[in-house]
Amino acid sequence: MRRWIVKSFGEPKDVWTLQDNAASLEPGPGQVKVKVEACGLGLPDVLMCRDNYPMTPPLPFTPSQEAAGEIIATGEGVDEALIGTRVVGPTLFLEQAGGLADECLMAVPGLDDGVSSGLLLIPDEMTGIEAAGLYIPYQTAWVALVRRAKITKYDVVLVLGASGSSGNAAVQLAKARGARVIAVAGGPEKAAFCKSIGADEVIDRKQQDITEAALQLTDGKGVSIVFDPVGGKAARAAFEATAFEGRFIFIGYASGEWPSIAPQEAVMRNISLVGAMPMGFSANDVLAIHQNLVKHWQEGAIDVSNNQVFDFADAPTAATHIADGKVEGKVIVQINVKQS
Repeated sequence: MRRWIVKSFGEPKDVWTLQDNAASLEPGPGQVKVKVEACGLGLPDVLMCRDNYPMTPPLPFTPSQEAAGEIIATGEGVDEALIGTRVVGPTLFLEQAGGLADECLMAVPGLDDGVSSGLLLIPDEMTGIEAAGLYIPYQTAWVALVRRAKITKYDVVLVLGASGSSGNAAVQLAKARGARVIAVAGGPEKAAFCKSIGADEVIDRKQQDITEAALQLTDGKGVSIVFDPVGGKAARAAFEATAFEGRFIFIGYASGEWPSIAPQEAVMRNISLVGAMPMGFSANDVLAIHQNLVKHWQEGAIDVSNNQVFDFADAPTAATHIADGKVEGKVIVQINVKQS
């Protein structure tokens, strides 16, 4: 089989190596082998290459934490009737079985621990590319906005990094839940993308001060929810524009650093500082989130087709786009895409 592997640490364009004749994977107990239709790439894949991510696999490894495809083999303890089923979920990337390959391994919920609770069915009408674009970005947005922030139609949501993977999902999901959305993006092209996915207003951080613009758009009241996958100075500016009793949701630190926010600052304004990550939930919880997201998609409330899709041979270029901050939506690599 074909796979991209990382043999040494560095930038993806320098250290990703294509193997054309790698041995086929064998699923272990509680695992399935999946013929990959498409996989997702994100900032963690870049950080792993730099040995700067908490869950970096030992060398050599195959990138991509998430994939969509068809089960073609089952391990011990797994019902063979699953063969032929199309699924999306987390790959066993920590075991050198990531999604950037013709085949990957996934664990069946209830039969394995770790990142195994999200083996989910793909609707017949959904492509593998769309499924790969739905999984981590929208699970993240749901956990952050619905589960942790308890979003309502009365909220005003400020989304940092709104043109990126999780930001795109957050904008669309917040709109689907009836909230008003203020997107923050860098430059006119990304601002236009944010408007195209439904943002009510857009702050161009390269031209505007985030705090001043957000306060002006809210008549000085501030925003009730901040969705922050960026960190750093942008997050600090967003915190300054957070309303009394607002919720500040920490997602990640694409800027390279977490924001500097002292607890007493939150205390004085009754702001909730909340962490959100789509891991550690039970299989039933993950399934329920997936079913709700699929329902939103089937109703046309969210669009998972507005991502950047790359061919398998161009995977290092895809990762470089992420590293350079050139992404609009989710980066998807198409591998063995089913023809309709």
